[in-house]
Amino acid sequence: MSTLEGKVAIVTGGGRGIGLATARALTRLGAKVTVFGRTAAPLDEAVKSGAAALAVAGDVASEADVKRLFAESRARLGPCAVLVNNAAVLEVDAIEQLSVERWRRVLDVNVTGAFLCTREALPAMKAAKWGRIVNVASISGSIGTPRLSAYNASKWALIGLTKCTTAECRETGVVCLCVSPGSTDTEMLKKTPFPPQMTPTRSRR
Repeated sequence: MSTLEGKVAIVTGGGRGIGLATARALTRLGAKVTVFGRTAAPLDEAVKSGAAALAVAGDVASEADVKRLFAESRARLGPCAVLVNNAAVLEVDAIEQLSVERWRRVLDVNVTGAFLCTREALPAMKAAKWGRIVNVASISGSIGTPRLSAYNASKWALIGLTKCTTAECRETGVVCLCVSPGSTDTEMLKKTPFPPQMTPTRSRR
């Protein structure tokens, strides 16, 4: 679509990096954007700068926080028509050094968070017979990388969730897809061995 005029979009992890760039792009297309993340200050700055219409702070891995996100966004802006599941965390360590708590945190945010948001968004999208869900996966969802087992596993799982959502939503008017960026110049990338190949807004190649 060349315009999303009047439609409501929710972007998780929307305070910085790819999420913030996505919020700006959706706003330019006419969407009313809610940004969501754990830290309030960058979300509020996104609203102040005009990148978003509403900021809601919370944890995407919390079922209660996700329900509150959708309730606040719906009350202020309307039902969600576009969902961008972008929130993610990274743990870097060898498998034998990675605690189960750190492993679970990565899976909870990167996969369960996307599931919770998708589950919350689907009823209104199906009722409207129109919706778009974009899961931000990664090139790491197709490769193996030393010391990034939890992150890579989560992105493989996110691609699987995307395929299942697509299969369930056929003929409903809801489209689910994922994008798998390469090495993007963000704070998260600095924790990995990969050099940046692009910025959140453009390729460097």
